[in-house]
Amino acid sequence: MHFPSGLWVIITCLTLALPVVAASNESNTSSSRKHLSSVMNQVLESIRLQDPNILPLATIYKATENSHPSSPAMMTAWRTITKVEAPAMLAIDTVQNSVYFISAISEGNRSRSILRGRIQVVDWLVAELELFINRSRGDDGFAFSVEELDANYKTLMSPPAGRKQASRATLEALGKALWNPSANFTATVSNNCQFTEVGWKVVDTGTYGNGSTDPLGCSWDSTRPYDPDARANLVVDEELGFVVSSGMVQGKVYPYYGNISTFIPDSMHTQQNAQEVWIDTVKGHGNVSLLSPAEATGENMEVVQYYNDELQAFQLNVFLTGPNMTSAWL
Repeated sequence: MHFPSGLWVIITCLTLALPVVAASNESNTSSSRKHLSSVMNQVLESIRLQDPNILPLATIYKATENSHPSSPAMMTAWRTITKVEAPAMLAIDTVQNSVYFISAISEGNRSRSILRGRIQVVDWLVAELELFINRSRGDDGFAFSVEELDANYKTLMSPPAGRKQASRATLEALGKALWNPSANFTATVSNNCQFTEVGWKVVDTGTYGNGSTDPLGCSWDSTRPYDPDARANLVVDEELGFVVSSGMVQGKVYPYYGNISTFIPDSMHTQQNAQEVWIDTVKGHGNVSLLSPAEATGENMEVVQYYNDELQAFQLNVFLTGPNMTSAWL
């Protein structure tokens, strides 16, 4: 085929330019990830220094701590936290300019707590700030571990180099399906899928303390709580395959084996019924103090990781509040 000389020059220039454009897009994404990570680090440094005045806040911003609205200067985090460790996990969304993080913290005593949450950045200023401090198992209703946090999430931050990354559309469909069991999305679960709740690999100790000591695997079934007002896809990290969606879970806090308690969502009817039977059995033995069952709401920021067409990680990050509560972000 013969091309006029002028046209050949144009085609050659366009061909040479294509790799440059692709490299430029990749560079821009990398730059955005670094910049968003830098803004997140500024927030954590502001907390560590107990100085809210150095926060890069937008002129008008939204902020909550443990589900209630507050300015950072009025938040507990800026008053009590004395040390913030490097995030055990970061999910970065370069389309929405949002970041999810979870870090171990110290509040001036020997025990450590967990700080987690998200930011949304507009014009490189923080327009949304949503924080939670989990200090014990009672804050989320059952599971909690600062000690396991780094080790468990380290593997998630370093997925295999040759993995098949999911498209953003697939990740967003997954994020919506997290809070809608009827959604037309079926997630195949990896054999190595990691199931954690606030840092801890969840173990089913059994209603009577006779359960397994092995960590539970992930599941994708119809017992997932339904929340029509869930905030899906708050953060979609296309590079690492993370999706963050938040919803409200109604349930009950029950006494549990030993001297602990557990939050059981209303959607888990079988588990709630089993706990009622256990309570009646234990009461019959006498000489045992039991927490009276009480209604509660769990604000659950779920994080999943998805690549190779499989669910690789499922995290429940719950903070308990009173019954029939809703989110301040709605």
